[in-house]
Amino acid sequence: MSELQMQGRVALVSGAASGMGEAVARRFLAMGASVVGFSLEKECGIDHKNFRYISGDITAYAACVDAVSRTVTEFGKLDSLVNCAGIVHEGGLETTDPMVFERVLRINTCGTFYICKAAIPYLKKQKSTIVNISSDMSIKPLADRIAYNPSKAAVNMLSECIALEYAPMVRCNAILPGIIDTPMIQKRLAAAAQPKQLQKEYQGLYALQRIGTTEDIVDSVVFLSTAQSDWITGICLPVCGGPAV
Repeated sequence: MSELQMQGRVALVSGAASGMGEAVARRFLAMGASVVGFSLEKECGIDHKNFRYISGDITAYAACVDAVSRTVTEFGKLDSLVNCAGIVHEGGLETTDPMVFERVLRINTCGTFYICKAAIPYLKKQKSTIVNISSDMSIKPLADRIAYNPSKAAVNMLSECIALEYAPMVRCNAILPGIIDTPMIQKRLAAAAQPKQLQKEYQGLYALQRIGTTEDIVDSVVFLSTAQSDWITGICLPVCGGPAV
């Protein structure tokens, strides 16, 4: 794969302040793209001449419109959208507060819809791509994820609908990661009564007997955002180490 395979392309990455979003932004920059990061956090640790950062709330449609508009104003166009913003919540039907349920859907589902809707007028002007980060739990749910699982299942269907509606100019796909070694997971392990046992349980969920790395996901994002996948749209790609056997 050419290191400059994305030379001249402009990408907007939500959730770019940390975790998968930050890793995607850094890889795109290394491949020659100009990148705008969009996250709720006030600051982002990426320092690159072709990177701009916008702090904003993905659950506010006006903020999404502003982020897209500023991207196009700064770099002249928009070729790739990658949506990594999202939250995880653990809780079952009886233990999850209705307001929490709505918040999870507002961030994971509505936020993805808002940024896609804001970006599509610019994306459809030329051959372009959308990659939405979903979850393997959207197709193989774990217990006590009563809000998270359906919020990501909706992202899958949203991605398929966008792919159908905007082909052939816009290719839209979803990636379904398993548990990934991000700051969010590290925080959860640190707070556990038995961190090593919890990590072993996580690893046991997958046939490859490990949790994923951000680079595992970034490789798939790059594939679906470049010409290598020109005949692929509307798929929901599990990147999760295979089901445990």
